[in-house]
Amino acid sequence: MTDQVSMEFNGNELILIESRTMRDEYIFKDSVMDKVKIVPLLPQSFELTIEMAANYYEVEIETVRTLLKRHRIEFNEYGETKILKGKSLADFKTMVQDELSLSGINSLTLITRRGLLRIGMLLTESEVAKSIRNYLLNVEELAPDEVRQWAIEREISKRERRLLTDSIQEFYTAVSDVDDRFKYANFTNLVYRTLWDTDARHLKEVYDIEKNDLLRDAFSTEDLKKVVKVERAIAGMLNLDFSYDEIKDRVFGNKERFQ
Repeated sequence: MTDQVSMEFNGNELILIESRTMRDEYIFKDSVMDKVKIVPLLPQSFELTIEMAANYYEVEIETVRTLLKRHRIEFNEYGETKILKGKSLADFKTMVQDELSLSGINSLTLITRRGLLRIGMLLTESEVAKSIRNYLLNVEELAPDEVRQWAIEREISKRERRLLTDSIQEFYTAVSDVDDRFKYANFTNLVYRTLWDTDARHLKEVYDIEKNDLLRDAFSTEDLKKVVKVERAIAGMLNLDFSYDEIKDRVFGNKERFQ
């Protein structure tokens, strides 16, 4: 594989690794897993243990445990994992006693097929997971050029956001009584008001996404480009020690330049 092709593949992958919205859209395509590697389900339950999931993706068990913990809300919301204890665990042990050794275990996490696919869309250390993402994004006719461009712009947006937050942090270093939440929220909303005359809260309502989800994952490629353009301008003015009000006046006075 050439460096160029490798870079394009990595760019494609970002859309699933970074965006829960995109993972939710493709989670019903769990049949692709068997095309990459046969899924070993427990016969009576049609689910897997963490150890079986780790074996499927050829990674350490702790890697899967850590991923499930980090994205616990996402997996729990769709019932893609469950924990068996007490009677439910005892009943399960009886059901699979000929298939699985569970002696001495006080709790057991089970993962559904779709949960296994979600792991694959998140797991960065597994070649099997990479193959599944590649199949989803390139073989399943999912407009690879558009997907690639979105992923590239999203990555650029992330880097520019870090530059802006670093500039904000430096700008407010001497102001100890300003809550961090308001430092970043003020400038974030300044970006959105410059572009769309509204703030982050109302944009989330427009895109119908949850409070803690990333708003940028809902933006189009063109919208991401616009956000980057405004954030670059604000970061530059912060580095020149412009005040918030001066920055606000300048970006509001030049809204047409950012459209």
